[in-house]
Amino acid sequence: MAPSGSPVYAATIGVADLDRSIEFYCTHIGFDVLARTRMQGPAFERHWQQPPGAAATVAVLADRCEIGRIVLMQWDGADRRLIRNVDAQLAYGFVNLNFYSNDIHAHTQRIAAAGYRAWSAPTVHDMGWDIGEPIEVMIDGPDGVILNLIQFNARNPKARTMETSAYVADQFGYNRCGLTPVATTAHHVRDFDKALAFYQRVFDMDVRIATILKGADMEHFTRFPPGAEARDTYLRGYHLFGKIALIQPLNFACLDMVHAAVPPNIGYIAQTFLVPDLDQALLNAAGAGGALVSGAIALEMPGLGKTRAAIVRNPGSGGLQEIVEMTEKVGPV
Repeated sequence: MAPSGSPVYAATIGVADLDRSIEFYCTHIGFDVLARTRMQGPAFERHWQQPPGAAATVAVLADRCEIGRIVLMQWDGADRRLIRNVDAQLAYGFVNLNFYSNDIHAHTQRIAAAGYRAWSAPTVHDMGWDIGEPIEVMIDGPDGVILNLIQFNARNPKARTMETSAYVADQFGYNRCGLTPVATTAHHVRDFDKALAFYQRVFDMDVRIATILKGADMEHFTRFPPGAEARDTYLRGYHLFGKIALIQPLNFACLDMVHAAVPPNIGYIAQTFLVPDLDQALLNAAGAGGALVSGAIALEMPGLGKTRAAIVRNPGSGGLQEIVEMTEKVGPV
């Protein structure tokens, strides 16, 4: 547990069919609907840089926790296209949602039986003696979002993965489906140093693990090309969940899907963070090279109540980061 810092409050996803996506995450991942509402009006339009009359139906999904949530947005209109138009994870931007699993083989079979493709059988990923050998699988989830299931596994009882496993089991546990809130979400970047500085300066996140992704097992379940290497750094805020996997491809090409990751398109649009002081966060963002998309706007948000919010582009990839300050809490966060 880190003493401070803002973890990822929610992954914000544009959806093709809201009811279908809700059914998936509630039935197969174990989330519940915290709030569901229509959002529209001038403040909402300015916040998301949408034309007059734009509107969306929004659902907030949560798993017993104030962070690691999923916000689903189905925008009105037919002019919506899929953000992720490449196979595998060969793209810059936000690429997956990561959940800890207590039985990865059973979960993979169950989700595949519901019509969602697993890229491989669950595979042991050797990250070294100090970190462990987690078992992982990638699955094509709804709306072009990749799901990464991870089961703890290590030869070394003091490995980082075993420390995390003990915390989950003793302090939080698994939900009715045997999974957790969003534990980590991957962000593929061109400029690692700028992205890292942004997360550290704006959200006060710290580095938990830094390693190089490589090897045949990693290539097998990620579908990276043969010989691929990528810089992989895990950043965390005050909680175990809501971490960032900051990934920089080192020797292979990726396509840019960031330009398409905007409303009303379908896929992973933004990472959302709660901060105590929005004005200070925006000053820090400007100092770290973040480009302002929409300034501080008073906005009623489902599950949060009255807020002030802004959107900034992370300088490492251009991905949208929604920054929210709660001004009046309504209901449980």
